[in-house]
Amino acid sequence: MKLVLISSLYSPHTHGGAERVAQQVAEGLAAQGHGVDVITLGKSEDPPEDELNGVRVHRVPLRNLYWPFPVARAGFPAKVVWHARDSNNATMARSVGALLDRIRPQVVNTHNLAGFSAAIWEAAADRGLPLVHTLHDHYLLCPYSTMFRNDRNCVRPCLRCRIATAPRRGLARHVGAVIGVSHYILDRHRDEGLFSSAAASVVYNGFRTSAGEPAPRTPGEPLRAGFLGTLAPNKGLDRLIDAFLALPAGAAELRIGGTGDAGCEASLRARTASRSDIRWMGRVRAEDFLAQLDVLVVPSLCKEAMGLVAIEAMAQGLPVVAARRGGLAELVRDDCGWLYDPDDRSRLPEILSEIIARRDSLEPLSAAAREAARRFSAEAMLSGYLAAYAAVLD
Repeated sequence: MKLVLISSLYSPHTHGGAERVAQQVAEGLAAQGHGVDVITLGKSEDPPEDELNGVRVHRVPLRNLYWPFPVARAGFPAKVVWHARDSNNATMARSVGALLDRIRPQVVNTHNLAGFSAAIWEAAADRGLPLVHTLHDHYLLCPYSTMFRNDRNCVRPCLRCRIATAPRRGLARHVGAVIGVSHYILDRHRDEGLFSSAAASVVYNGFRTSAGEPAPRTPGEPLRAGFLGTLAPNKGLDRLIDAFLALPAGAAELRIGGTGDAGCEASLRARTASRSDIRWMGRVRAEDFLAQLDVLVVPSLCKEAMGLVAIEAMAQGLPVVAARRGGLAELVRDDCGWLYDPDDRSRLPEILSEIIARRDSLEPLSAAAREAARRFSAEAMLSGYLAAYAAVLD
């Protein structure tokens, strides 16, 4: 099979969950002998083409006001113009179309579309190319991809979002098969009337990990809890910090890995500046960071499409405490972790207290976590993608 995979970001330094999954799909299928080309966005200093781990990578200059990744520091008017153009960017569609003419694939699989816009779907359709789209977030329903505003999840897209995303919804008719990385994210889009005639499947994000050795422990050490992810208000880190500060002093320590919103991070660091038991680790390698922990907390306030960090933690034998939001509720089982309502401010401190009290009996949860993570193998993910491609090629 000759495949083109399209993702906004694709590089050896990719850190976002969706981009890492796109890279694993591309490299995994290339290793199986399929011909895989990737089209991604590129900056002026990037080479237009090169090869990465057996995959030919083509970089398209972004034709919009500014480079938006990871977080753009642009004024409100500029952001409005950027998102308006990103709803249906004909210039990007022409650039992608020219590459499709050169590569001549059998099937096109789009992942994150930010920067490309959904107009590239029309470029594929104009060439009669079967099209598969993977849903990693709420980009087709919300310009900011989160469906989260004013510290609340949106029940339905508001009028402003419906207007801004109307071109994307219309262009979705070109998609022959849709993959959701969870039942939640697939159902969310189909409930809004998208992809009603497309073949649909759920393919959980898979992964390969070289699990790090757990950091050495000495008897009587405090529980090591951790957070790993983007530092942004919708990730709920402030509520995790509140829960941690409610614990008895010396009972645990909290390690925070990740970067993101500078204002959010500065505010939270200021609140914890006097606490030596709260450690800010910055950008970290996931396997090494998780090996330092006894338990991972995923306190998201927004409805995550999936939550790859949760299964990465389980694969390393870590019990997971996760908010019952979006796709996270499909990942964490009672025998290997805890789900809780993040709107109940008392519940997370209670769970952390329970874990501290039973920390010497966490081993059964650790074994169950490793077993639960087997559902999310890279092999199962690749099989799911190949089945989706076959559905549009028949």
